[in-house]
Amino acid sequence: MLKRNKILIILLLISIVIGSLLYYIFGQEYRYAKKYANQLFDYPLPEKTEVIEKDFEYAVLYGGGPSGSGGYPTVAAYMKLSSELSEEEIFKHYNNNEFEIYFEGDETIEKNSEGKIWYEGKKSTGENLSGKSNKENPIQFIIQSRTEFSYPFFIDFY
Repeated sequence: MLKRNKILIILLLISIVIGSLLYYIFGQEYRYAKKYANQLFDYPLPEKTEVIEKDFEYAVLYGGGPSGSGGYPTVAAYMKLSSELSEEEIFKHYNNNEFEIYFEGDETIEKNSEGKIWYEGKKSTGENLSGKSNKENPIQFIIQSRTEFSYPFFIDFY
């Protein structure tokens, strides 16, 4: 009886170790994508600006990829924001970090076959931006960041 309990405990411990290892290996893609998305989410908001929505998606063959994905996972993180600042002030705040900036009406929502979304459209280049404050009518805009990434144990099935 004691020997049987020992074997059961050893099998249970082995199962826990193998399960944890599999969880770690197969959960890497999410952890790497979330780490990348947090670079955008943790970026300080300018004054008089509020987050309306924020999310990220990731997959292989997704997001229009910066260079077409090439079989690597692509992560697209975005924040929909509302601000009383002028377009020029917003552009100056976010332009230093290679974020894509889409002011209201300049963006289109793209969706892949799995329903994952990202934004495309006319990215702001700093030209023809309004310097007028939007205190009375806050404007909405989208800040997006996308990149391809890899991680240990990445296997390309595409």
